[in-house]
Amino acid sequence: MLFVTLSHMIDGDSPVHVALKKPEIVQNSSVSSGDGYNSYMVTLENHSGTHVDAPGHFLEDGRIISDYSPLELFFIHPLILDVPKNRNELIELKDVIDKDFNGLDCIFFRTGFESFRESEREKYLTENPGISPDVVLWIRESFSDIRCIGIDSVSMSGYKYPELGEKAHLNAFEEHENIGEPLLFIEDMKLNNIENDDLGMVLIVPWQLKGVDSAPCTVLAIKS
Repeated sequence: MLFVTLSHMIDGDSPVHVALKKPEIVQNSSVSSGDGYNSYMVTLENHSGTHVDAPGHFLEDGRIISDYSPLELFFIHPLILDVPKNRNELIELKDVIDKDFNGLDCIFFRTGFESFRESEREKYLTENPGISPDVVLWIRESFSDIRCIGIDSVSMSGYKYPELGEKAHLNAFEEHENIGEPLLFIEDMKLNNIENDDLGMVLIVPWQLKGVDSAPCTVLAIKS
């Protein structure tokens, strides 16, 4: 069985949303300095790197990520959808309205913007594509089996459109009658190393942090 990682490693130089503090990883003790063991102090905000947003990110009474069981974070019918986007563009209804997502439980939107994550940090963080609130609502109304969507940019919120980004999150997280269950969002994904023909089941493994809304995560795909 072959696994592929669809998440980025975190280090002190990892790009994070401009509203967040940069991660810090500082060696606390060192064998080479005679301490007898190695240890590190890691300081970061919980929306750093590849991370999974749960409803508690925007809702006072929303579920937080530690409320989810492993089974709820396991997806057997995922899809990567290529929707190439340039700076400051949103994934719109016109990009998806003709797609049949029946039978899927997870969609990863591959915009191609991941290519700027290392080479053009400022562009990656302040000109990123996001997702339209209408797309999120359409997915919940039309395909109730879908429980998670992800994107290969720093946030589902386009930096240029913060109000639309907030509405997209609320459309994902709020509970309403006659539509699917609230969605999970995975942001800052690594999607350039796998194709749909190789994409099998997917497991999200959040950091085990009790009481926080969302968490950095490892996303593992089993190659089919």
